[in-house]
Amino acid sequence: MVNFAIIGTSSISEKFIGALKNSGKCNLYALLSRSESKGKEFAEKHGIEKVYTDINEMLKDEKIVAVYIASPNGKHFEQVKLALEAKKNVICEKPIVPSVEEFDILVDCAKRNGVALMEAMRPTLNPNFKIIKDSLEKIGDIRQFMLKYCQYSSRYDLLKAGEVTNIFNKEMKGGSLYDIGVYPLYFAIAMFGEPEEYFGYNYILESGVDGCGSILLKYKDKIGNISYSKITDERSQSEILGEKGSIVIDKVSQVKGIKIKYRDGKEEDIELQVAENDMIYEIDEFVNLIKKGEIESKVNSFDISRKVVEIMEKLANK
Repeated sequence: MVNFAIIGTSSISEKFIGALKNSGKCNLYALLSRSESKGKEFAEKHGIEKVYTDINEMLKDEKIVAVYIASPNGKHFEQVKLALEAKKNVICEKPIVPSVEEFDILVDCAKRNGVALMEAMRPTLNPNFKIIKDSLEKIGDIRQFMLKYCQYSSRYDLLKAGEVTNIFNKEMKGGSLYDIGVYPLYFAIAMFGEPEEYFGYNYILESGVDGCGSILLKYKDKIGNISYSKITDERSQSEILGEKGSIVIDKVSQVKGIKIKYRDGKEEDIELQVAENDMIYEIDEFVNLIKKGEIESKVNSFDISRKVVEIMEKLANK
């Protein structure tokens, strides 16, 4: 059993904890919280043995083998680096860091200390991602793809009322691209590789972060469009278009609602039934890395994460 420590008490942490408990490979051992009282309350709710309010003290605990980091984006670099230097294996929520310079430092740190580092990007480890990739040949030569994640945030209403939450806070590396645009962008790079060129634009809010935006990816034989928003909703599907048909995807972030629509009007449902809590797949991948003594996932690889970070860094405030 791999002893985990959790940093962050948001809803995504609760989902991760649910998957962790169902994995059968892990033990939820420790929690880092800014507030001792809130930390104890959270720990009692989830059966967590130890509560820390100081990250350095927590990382001295030799029982901790792995750390899951789900703090605000602006805290990732410091916390991941401290954990790696303490020889803890780290799985960090997306986006792992906002700059290539920081990413390279973390990769070097993981290599020097011989511990695993992985970005917690769920869609690429969902079995349906592989099904889509294996089905691309059915729709012929790919010429276009449109991948979308647009979801109106209730915290945008708070922003309009004058309250700047972390998700719209520039210092915390908030914004639509970092929060949800990273999903379709990572999906595209993992599915189709690095583009030859890219450019994009964002609508910048008064808080200094993007509320919505688009990125165009140019490949030798195809064009991709990535759309994301925290201030509007999207009703249409994502789609990969080939010369013989297309693959439609209702939700890129969850890899759900997948069909092939052929040019002759026929349809094929290729979606697999997967675990309700799809974080189980990223946990399995990460724990397998630890048990094998490997530092890098072949799926959520350093190369993919680095390219995504590069694109986001250049376009986040453009």
